[in-house]
Amino acid sequence: MHPLLKSRAGLASYLMAWLPLSLLFGIVIGSAADLRWTETALVTAPAVVLLMFVCLSPWYSCRSLPLRSTPQWKLVLNHTVAAMCASALVVLFAKGFLALAGGFSPNLLLRSRSAIPVIAGIVLLIYLLSVALHYAMLAIESSRKAELLSRESELRALKSQVNPHFLFNSLNSISALTTADPKRAREMCVKLSEFLRTSLRLGERSSIPFSEELALARTYLDVEQVRFGRRLRIRQQIDDACGSCEIPPLLVQPLIENAIKHGIATLIEGGEIVLQSARDHNSMRIVVENPFDPDAPATAKSGFGLVNVRNRLLTRYGKAARLEVQIERSRYRVTLVFPIEYAREREMV
Repeated sequence: MHPLLKSRAGLASYLMAWLPLSLLFGIVIGSAADLRWTETALVTAPAVVLLMFVCLSPWYSCRSLPLRSTPQWKLVLNHTVAAMCASALVVLFAKGFLALAGGFSPNLLLRSRSAIPVIAGIVLLIYLLSVALHYAMLAIESSRKAELLSRESELRALKSQVNPHFLFNSLNSISALTTADPKRAREMCVKLSEFLRTSLRLGERSSIPFSEELALARTYLDVEQVRFGRRLRIRQQIDDACGSCEIPPLLVQPLIENAIKHGIATLIEGGEIVLQSARDHNSMRIVVENPFDPDAPATAKSGFGLVNVRNRLLTRYGKAARLEVQIERSRYRVTLVFPIEYAREREMV
């Protein structure tokens, strides 16, 4: 189906574009044949209505004759012949309609003969113009597809970095526990395998409900709970309305990992990580807050997790999303804001 006919907005835009074109068409024909405005309308209306449909046909011929890979002579020949056929069709249709309209205006067909060559020439030019516009539409469509493929490739590359990085940190933790507490090391291995199975399954999808992301984050916290015990506490303030909102998978886990590595791990007594989510009109807000020791040895506060999440948000949502970092005394807060999406909306896109 022609892309302009796939939506009401596209069809309305197409019809609106023909209003000034029809007026210009009528003025030229009325002047060429010295017709009254009512007679001009009788000549113009059928020709324009048919031309509106005829000018949609170049979409298919332009797709079958790509501008870059088709020889120039073939392009000129095919589109010129098509334009001449379209012109002849519209002229014949207009003549037939004028013959039938003779009862409303006697001798209208005879008096309109001087306008026939003008109609043929205008139709020819408009058809060739529509060919050029359709090639422009195809170029825009091709550019959008290339951009989408590029973004999807970048998202996959960024997403594929999460699991290896997490696995590397977890194996270091298991290695440290092996000699100190073998039982906890084994328990951590079991929970780690469960997390990896779930994350790999969800990571294959472009987006998941926020409720599933929360469940995945909980599994990750179970892994870290084995290592930190009571030193690691979490408080959730989750808006129930956020549960069905679609978000990129593995978006929250890197933030919690960052909070543990640069926050909880620096405190002898540990601390509490606060995870919040809320809806605000057409956007969703996720906040991860944690305490940290400002006197601890300097580390890269915005490590891999924040960089990865920031890049994924930028690639997925562009300027519509943002990542904010706030440091207040001994509290570290990361806030994500991005547009709300639902499963049905993504399927329609």
